[in-house]
Amino acid sequence: MKRIRTFLCVVIAVLSVLGIAALTGCAEEETKYDVAIRVACSDGTTYDFPVGTDERHITIPYDGTERTFWVDKFNLPDHPRWSDEWISPSGEGANVFQINYLYISPNGDYNNDRVVCDQGDYVLTIMADSTSDLWYYRACELYITVK
Repeated sequence: MKRIRTFLCVVIAVLSVLGIAALTGCAEEETKYDVAIRVACSDGTTYDFPVGTDERHITIPYDGTERTFWVDKFNLPDHPRWSDEWISPSGEGANVFQINYLYISPNGDYNNDRVVCDQGDYVLTIMADSTSDLWYYRACELYITVK
């Protein structure tokens, strides 16, 4: 009887450990990938940031046109299924992007307007959020000179 009780205690302990492991997510680990980013401009141009390219420099002649920028698409080049696809971001949930603007006027004033228009220098920091379950955090910078 003592052996049966000991055996049952061992079985219950093993089942308890297995149950706790399943509940705490010890199953399969999520895989994240490097992300390539395509930024679009309201003037119709796009700027790609492939994996390994974290900054681009462009010059736009001043023409008084207000330009806005956004993350148009992303790509996961090492993903086994989606490596050849450019995917439009949903803009909500865990897999989101952010763009921060910094404007430096010719006289040295700083501003964070979300429109590129006036002469001066702009730095757009594009971030693939760390909240994503698809990609690793990434930050890229688009340097724009309007003159």
